[in-house]
Parts: sequence; structure tokens; C-alpha cells
Amino acid sequence: MTVADELGALKPYFADGVAETEQEKMDELYAIFHRDFFENTVIIDGIPLKVKPYLYKNSKKDNLPVDFERYYEKFVHVITRTIKGGRYKTSGKIREFREERANRVHWIRPILENKEDKRITYFQYIEDDGTLRDYYWYRGKQYIVIVEYIQPDYALITGFCVDCDNQPYYQNKYINREK
Repeated sequence: MTVADELGALKPYFADGVAETEQEKMDELYAIFHRDFFENTVIIDGIPLKVKPYLYKNSKKDNLPVDFERYYEKFVHVITRTIKGGRYKTSGKIREFREERANRVHWIRPILENKEDKRITYFQYIEDDGTLRDYYWYRGKQYIVIVEYIQPDYALITGFCVDCDNQPYYQNKYINREK
């Protein structure tokens, strides 16, 4: 009997990609996120991971489809990226849909559940505000998941693709990690 290589089998969910306007695909990804974190529980070192069930309310500000307001905020956070809202430093920040993030929502749970796999680089880092966060970096697939222990549970912070622009930033966090 062969044990399935869950991490090695990870690939984008939709081979032809997904756009923020493709409602059926977005709903399917949301159903996966909901199943993974609301219908089931991820346990990290014996502690449950919680995702707060708050609906997203900023579609107008972020210029995202109003349909996104049917989804939980954390799902929208995972499938979008913060960008500056304008050309000036005083401009507010908004969220921008990122296909590569959305198409990998189903990677978060397996990465967290396979922390001991040699392909996952796990480390803790103290952020500038003093919070200690746990990083699960699947370097082979260039994807990172970040959680934080907020007593009595872990909280999902985010999950996203590591690209050539932000790879040095996360490599530096790894070098300066808690030991």
C-alpha cells in the first residue's frame, strides 16, 4: 500500500485559472475553505486553529465584486493582496484579487497538517509589534502559511505565494527566526 504524497500532489485547483468574476469557481473555492476551516478543525500541536466567521464588508472600498461580501473576511484576505490605493503615500490601502492566491486556497490545510514533512520549512518569528507568528513555508511550491497563537487557539493569519519580489523578505525572517 502506498501512502499518498499530499504535498507533492498540490497544484492549482483550476488548471485554466480563476477570475474574480467567475462566480461558480469562486464559490467552489470558498466551499473548500469553509470545509477545511469551519466544517473541520485543523489541530496544531494539540491546539485548534480558529478562523473567525466575520463576513467581508469592504467590496466598495477595495473595488472588489459585491458578491465577495457573501464570503468570510479571512477567505477574501487569503485570495487578495494589499496594495496602495493611489499614487501618493497618503493614499489608503486596498485589497486586490490575486488569481494565484485564490487558486491555491486548498493548499493551506495540507501544509499546516504536514509541518513535520522535510519539504515544509517551519519557523517562528517575532514581528515588529512583538507578536510571535508561526511560518510554514513550502519552498518547493513557493507558498507560505502564517498562523499566530492567540490564547487559547491558533488563528489563521494568511497564506500566499512567495514570489521573487518578496522571497528575500521571508528568507530574512527565516534567518532571524526564534531559535
